[in-house]
Amino acid sequence: MKSGVGSECLFGHLKGMKIEADFPDITESAAATEPEQGRKIMVEMACILYQKEIASFGQARRMTGMDVIEFQGELMKRGIHLHYTQEMLAQDIAYAQGHAGHQ
Repeated sequence: MKSGVGSECLFGHLKGMKIEADFPDITESAAATEPEQGRKIMVEMACILYQKEIASFGQARRMTGMDVIEFQGELMKRGIHLHYTQEMLAQDIAYAQGHAGHQ
């Protein structure tokens, strides 16, 4: 089974790059009979890329097609902590304060 992820998903600053992975022990027929297998692989890869700080949370989450809460749950299942710094918190607070009352 092959899985391709374009640069716009993973590495927005690397135009035209494509990552392709071939999983030889998961044949096309197995993928047809086990449609969740490809999705499971993408979730595992996304979690690993996030854990190793190769992909951001948003990039990794988009690889899986999950929403924020679902992807956080997958990270939690694997004991992977969110990379959330004091600087990120300050930015989030500033953003929230700047947009308070705006809809």
